Amino acid sequence: MKKLALFAACIALSFAVSSCTKETPTGGNNNNNNQWEAEGNGAPVNAIDIATDIVTFVNTHFPEASILSCNQTEHYYRVILSDNTKVYFTQAFEWVEVNCEHSSIYGAVPATLIPEQIAAYVTANYPNQHIDEIERENNGWEIELSNDVELKFDANFNVVNNGGNGGGSNTEYPDINTFVSTYFSQTEILSIKAEDDEYEVELADGTEISFNLNFEWTHIDCEESSIYNAVPTELVPEQITTYVNTNFPNQQIEQIEREHYGWEIELKNGQEIKFDTNFNVIGNGGGNGGGTPSDYAEINTFVETYFPQVGILKVEVDEHEYEVKLTDGTEITFNLAFEWKSIDCDESSVYGIIPTELVPEQISAYVATNYPNQHIDKIEKKANGWEIELSNGVEIEFDSNFNVIHIDNK
Repeated sequence: MKKLALFAACIALSFAVSSCTKETPTGGNNNNNNQWEAEGNGAPVNAIDIATDIVTFVNTHFPEASILSCNQTEHYYRVILSDNTKVYFTQAFEWVEVNCEHSSIYGAVPATLIPEQIAAYVTANYPNQHIDEIERENNGWEIELSNDVELKFDANFNVVNNGGNGGGSNTEYPDINTFVSTYFSQTEILSIKAEDDEYEVELADGTEISFNLNFEWTHIDCEESSIYNAVPTELVPEQITTYVNTNFPNQQIEQIEREHYGWEIELKNGQEIKFDTNFNVIGNGGGNGGGTPSDYAEINTFVETYFPQVGILKVEVDEHEYEVKLTDGTEITFNLAFEWKSIDCDESSVYGIIPTELVPEQISAYVATNYPNQHIDKIEKKANGWEIELSNGVEIEFDSNFNVIHIDNK
């Protein structure tokens, strides 16, 4: 937390040692001519010259600790306690920051120093966290929790975010407030950052939402949410929900984004799926052409015939072939004449085996005779024959007459 801006704004009262009440401090080693050891910038204050206000503060709020050092700078006093708590005071002896992050005794800022509204907010939104640091700001308060989350409050204890990016309190954006209270009623707004072309909103549960300048949502990310394990169904187009329920029945949508070409979602298993504006599944393929399944009638027919339980996730095109990925994880390549070249069912969640109709009879017979307990995971057409991989990892090559020419047992 930054202090210079705060203390520069405090009234710079002149200070002399004689202005401090001469009182024995609450603890520490009274050697070295009764002077506390200096740490960092600032002149050490003699032990007998530490102000009564500081001593009383420590005795009241940190009775189990004692004063280890007191240093005076141009704008403030820094007091370090025997448990390594740090407390900063203005020249008028008003406390402005308490840091218990490294305390060996106090695991949190004492409740007596925390405004009731802030304590209530943390209890409601971060029930498993405590306040490590608290600072009085010119326009409110700032705290840091034990999970390193920093929260700012204005003078009325509204959560704000200055963030250097415009920011603003949640009360400044009624459209965003309404959206959050409607679809994320179990949490509330933690921060709002206003960028050049959007508003970035973070909720107290970890959900992140982006809005355009017309306050239309463009992106919702519930991946880090401690409350919502999926994007609310009311915000997901019905066609997308139906597609996911059909093809990924055990998955939930963690992220959804409106794109210029349509929509993009990410499932709980990390699967990313793109849809055009008509909700057809598409694959952009990193600039390799791609296209919707309806662009390739031959591929569609092949998939519908041999893999009827799944659909096409994406089609990517390069100079020599089409690379097709199905929604169950099966991968198929076709040449430019739409003749299949290879099929890989190794990662399939539906098809654990190459459909028998696609395996030459001679290869099926060989596997049944020599590997009766195995099935074919992969098959590839070669220029001079065939290659297969069995479920035990064995790779077998055949020539064009189906003679075995190589076996790799790995």
